[in-house]
Amino acid sequence: MSPARRAIESREVWDRDDPRLDRAAGAWVGAAAAACIVGTPPAMTAEICHPEGDGTGPARLAWLVTTALANIGDPAAAAKAVDGPLEREWTAALCRTVGEGRVPPVEAGAPERSPIATGWRSALGAPVPPLDPARGSFPCSQLVEAVWRAYTRYGDEAGMYAGALAGARWGMSGVPLEAQRRLADIVAPRGLVTRAVVLARGSDPLRWPEQERNHASDSPHIRHPFAVEHPYDPGVTLCNLAYVRTRRDAEAVVTLCRRGPRDAPSYLPAGDRVEVWLADREAVNPNLHFVLDEAAGAVAALRAEGKRVLLHCAAGQSRTPAVAAHYAASACGAGVVEALRSTIRAVGGHVDTPELARAAAALSGVELTDPAAQLFPDGLPAQRATPPG
Repeated sequence: MSPARRAIESREVWDRDDPRLDRAAGAWVGAAAAACIVGTPPAMTAEICHPEGDGTGPARLAWLVTTALANIGDPAAAAKAVDGPLEREWTAALCRTVGEGRVPPVEAGAPERSPIATGWRSALGAPVPPLDPARGSFPCSQLVEAVWRAYTRYGDEAGMYAGALAGARWGMSGVPLEAQRRLADIVAPRGLVTRAVVLARGSDPLRWPEQERNHASDSPHIRHPFAVEHPYDPGVTLCNLAYVRTRRDAEAVVTLCRRGPRDAPSYLPAGDRVEVWLADREAVNPNLHFVLDEAAGAVAALRAEGKRVLLHCAAGQSRTPAVAAHYAASACGAGVVEALRSTIRAVGGHVDTPELARAAAALSGVELTDPAAQLFPDGLPAQRATPPG
């Protein structure tokens, strides 16, 4: 039975924010983004899209990733599908990393120098920075260090093997957006995400990422288009997904929610459609500070390129003001507390997911133990009104 077919067979039902989804996507995108981090030639990078069991280089790596993701929860089955002892061990290790969130030790007897062994040792041994949001220090930045360490020691392929394992450790949410934008000019990151999630979880055309349109909600805040100018930068529009669907003149879009293939502004260049892995639920974002910082950085980079930016999530009320506030603080010189107040009021938003405001404040060195009470001591502002129906 092929790895792809095995994935479509009976599977447990995964929660929408199961961390294994993040890590499965991170494995494949991490390998491809690693090539962009170190400057691998585009033709070689593109091979990561073409898994060939009897191929070589990135195509072989892609086949090993495919085999691992199709056997989540059964590393022995993953290993059994692969010939060659080191490839078997690496594939089982990737399977365990996606499942458990940690890179297992390199097997005894692995060669000192080879792309696989070097990438594996680098993903395992590169130091993990402490979390210090105000100083721009994030544990998942270990991914970049691992990729450079492997590349320096044994070249492009080693860097990609390190990127796959480190991406599986930290998740898609730990892959730098700048590298993903560069990758989009060669290979669509979303295509790799879709392959990874379908292999790991199984195919379901009615669920993300295969569902044509996402967030088909009864909430009027999601159904009705909404947009407002960023309080600190008129070149940034804060909006919801429904508004993005109506536009045909956007210059760049930073998406903070899951979207379907038909939700994307396909008329834009791939590098100007930035998708951010960010959930609007408490305690499910393993790299929250990093993701908020990366999202605000993507807005700043697009603005520096002269583009008007649509910044949005599903309703535009929670994730959007958090990123908008950090962008205001990091790029516009605003105080983060006042920026949070202003952006939440501007979108008619809320603080129902307080860790978003807490993390945005922490990136500026400000502690918000109770965001609702500290931001709005006189009571929460009213959420925005929506048309009836």
